[in-house]
Amino acid sequence: MKADDIVLLGVKHSVLAFEKTSGKRLWASKLASGMGEGFVSLIADDKRVYAHAGGKLYCLDLFSGRELWHDELAGYGYGIGSLAVAGSQFSSGAPAYAAKQQEDASSAAASSVAVT
Repeated sequence: MKADDIVLLGVKHSVLAFEKTSGKRLWASKLASGMGEGFVSLIADDKRVYAHAGGKLYCLDLFSGRELWHDELAGYGYGIGSLAVAGSQFSSGAPAYAAKQQEDASSAAASSVAVT
């Protein structure tokens, strides 16, 4: 199986992996205790899954869900964390959001010109 064949879900302090085409569950990993919200932030590359939940940061093997390492993030609390992998093709939604805003503004300007 290739990394591109896997879809990940972060929910209730857990990460689950599924096969994209069949929906077959490949693995599930429980991350944190019940501390903080159950929200899980996720990002992955072609080998690892990085997850933040319950005030901790985890690195899991993409194909097995086995924990490779974790950090307690002492002193940072239990808020929602955002993740990024430097140099990856992934990024936050901010650039796409900005492009959408610019497109909407251009459309609005073209509409007002066409009406007059």
